[in-house]
Amino acid sequence: MLPNLIIPVLNRYDLLKRMVYSIDYPIRDVLIIDNGGQCSDRLLKKHPFIERGHILRMPSNLGVAASWNLGIKLFPHDDRWFFASNDMVYMPGALEKLSEARRQDITLSDMFPFWHTFALGEEVVRRVGLFDEALYPAYFEDNDYERRAKHLGVDIRSVSIPTGHDNSSTIGADRELREKNAVSYQNNAIYYNNKMAQQNYCQGAWSLKRRRDNAWDSPR
Repeated sequence: MLPNLIIPVLNRYDLLKRMVYSIDYPIRDVLIIDNGGQCSDRLLKKHPFIERGHILRMPSNLGVAASWNLGIKLFPHDDRWFFASNDMVYMPGALEKLSEARRQDITLSDMFPFWHTFALGEEVVRRVGLFDEALYPAYFEDNDYERRAKHLGVDIRSVSIPTGHDNSSTIGADRELREKNAVSYQNNAIYYNNKMAQQNYCQGAWSLKRRRDNAWDSPR
């Protein structure tokens, strides 16, 4: 049994439903972090492989890094944390293979994009810390974490986990999001490249200015 599966979502709830229905391995706690606030209460009920389902509806978009971090924080006594993108799908046996992830490793899929489903062990979080929430709302948070982990000598395992994935479905679904992503992507690229140039391996931190500058939403 997986102890948890953490799934951020912003839109494309049709793909989220497809992903949830592809779960074919027991999971104690499935947590959907609903950054778009439209997930159905019925989605996780009476699923044969989900022991407990949780849907957290956010008043605004936390972003990828903060959503992943929140999932870790909400299951602080687990020895591993498992993650999935809402726009991927597990092929038969994939989750059972992912369940072999070890406490001392980052476990990635060997299928691109490699972080669409992954696992972090408690030893990794203890050494590397959490994801850099300054990289808001999406892109480069995985690159930054992998770079920091490699610097500390953490093992990154690539495992054959058969999945399907609709690449960039979150952005592709909405013209306005594509336009706003063009701005936030460039800002995040500059931030990430500056960290590399400065040989900065810190966890980083949420910033009010970056949150507003990179916003995909509008002030209420």
